[in-house]
Amino acid sequence: MLKTNNLPIFPLGIVALPGTIQDLQIFEPRYIDMVKNCMENDHGFVMTFQKKLSEKDEYEISKQGAYVEIIDFNNLPNGLLGITVKSINKVSIKDMVKLKDGLNFAETYPIVDPEVDDQALLAEFPEISNILSQLVKHPRIANMSINVDFNSADSVAYHLAGLIPIPWTHKQNLLEAFDATQRFSILSKYIDEISSN
Repeated sequence: MLKTNNLPIFPLGIVALPGTIQDLQIFEPRYIDMVKNCMENDHGFVMTFQKKLSEKDEYEISKQGAYVEIIDFNNLPNGLLGITVKSINKVSIKDMVKLKDGLNFAETYPIVDPEVDDQALLAEFPEISNILSQLVKHPRIANMSINVDFNSADSVAYHLAGLIPIPWTHKQNLLEAFDATQRFSILSKYIDEISSN
C-alpha cells in the first residue's frame, strides 16, 4: 500500500522532473506562507503543471506532478523570496481542496514506474546519453548542481528533458510516461524534431 500525504499543491507553468533542480521566485502571500510552513515542519510540497486553456484565465491543473523539497532559499535583490527545490519523485494528485487563502491541498500518492532493463534501454538509444554527457560539460550547466546517474534510464531521461529546449507540455508528457521505455521513445522523437529545425 502506497503511503499518501495531504500536501500543498503549487500549480505552475513549468514542470519539475524527478531528480532535477529548479529555482523559483515566490511573491504571492499564500505561497510565501506555504514555504514557511514547509520549512518549519520539514516537508516539501507538490509542483504540478498548470496549462492555460483560454484568454479568460482558465487553467487546467495536471493530475500528476512532482513532490519537491526545498534545498536552499534567499531573499532576492528584487525583494522576492527565492527558493531552490529538488524534485524527489512523481505523484498522482487526488481530491484537491482550495483553502480560503487560495492555496490548494490534495491527497498525493507516490507513483512508482515499472522496472525496465536500464542497460538494454540505454544501449538502444545511445544518442540520449551522448547528448546529455555533452550538455553537462557546457560551462553554464557545469555550474548547476546536476547529479546524473548515467546507469539509470530514468535519471538520464529526466535530466536531458530538463535541459533541452522543448515546450513545457512536452516535459509534462515525459513526466506522465508509463515507464522509462516509453519516456525514451518520446524523448527520441523530440530530439529528432529539434535536430530537424
